[in-house]
Amino acid sequence: MIELVFKVAVEGGESRDILVRIHEPIKNPPENKWPWVVPVEVDGRNYNVHGVDPLDGIENGARHAAILLREIHGDALDPPIEPRS
Repeated sequence: MIELVFKVAVEGGESRDILVRIHEPIKNPPENKWPWVVPVEVDGRNYNVHGVDPLDGIENGARHAAILLREIHGDALDPPIEPRS
């Protein structure tokens, strides 16, 4: 599992931690559209991200987390996340 902690500024100048966890890829049954799934947790919310192989799934999970954090918290993140296309 990959675990990252970001700090986000909240009103009043305080900050809180946001935890991102990217879990180990799981092989799907052959009949599934995507061969791999990667469970991702972002700030307590769970997502399943798909991939064509284990590393693709991890990459997609990291991209998904980055997009969510950037859209929700923008420039308030430490360390910062660059905008994604």
